[in-house]
Amino acid sequence: MMRHVFNASTLIVMVLVLCFTQTDRASAHGDMKEIFVGKVDDYQIKVSVLPHQPMVGHAHFTIEPTSVNTGNPIEEAIITLIVRNRDEAFESRAVNSPSSTTMYDANLTFYREGDWEAEVKIQTLPGHESSVFFTVNVSGDSIVSGTSAGYFFLFIFGVLVVVPIILILRYRRKNERA
Repeated sequence: MMRHVFNASTLIVMVLVLCFTQTDRASAHGDMKEIFVGKVDDYQIKVSVLPHQPMVGHAHFTIEPTSVNTGNPIEEAIITLIVRNRDEAFESRAVNSPSSTTMYDANLTFYREGDWEAEVKIQTLPGHESSVFFTVNVSGDSIVSGTSAGYFFLFIFGVLVVVPIILILRYRRKNERA
């Protein structure tokens, strides 16, 4: 009985130590590549992207608007990112968070490679919208395909759910016989 109490308390202490000693925070703004800087009306717009070379698949964009007159970041704006390629167009509303009020984040999924025309629309006053345009070069196949990601999910599901159930059923039968 005392051995189980010792093992449980050791496990609890280890979990607490790991929780409180982790100081690095994950951030979407870590190693982004700046792909555009431009001015329109009273705004300077800086756009960064992850991955550095956008590929077919998911891409994360960060838009940082500043005032040309004061140089101060703009914290209250409605920002929309639109990308177009031939007859396709996708739109994503860029949003900021309380922890990073000056960075507006948008996520898009590209389904084909090529040069995509990107448009950033910014609105700080009702009825007054400004746009900047630039080109995003999207390269071929993504590193992770949907099929392999599905197989990986099934493997993790099997390990985390199915294996413990099998072990519980197997050892429960042995304990009932004893």
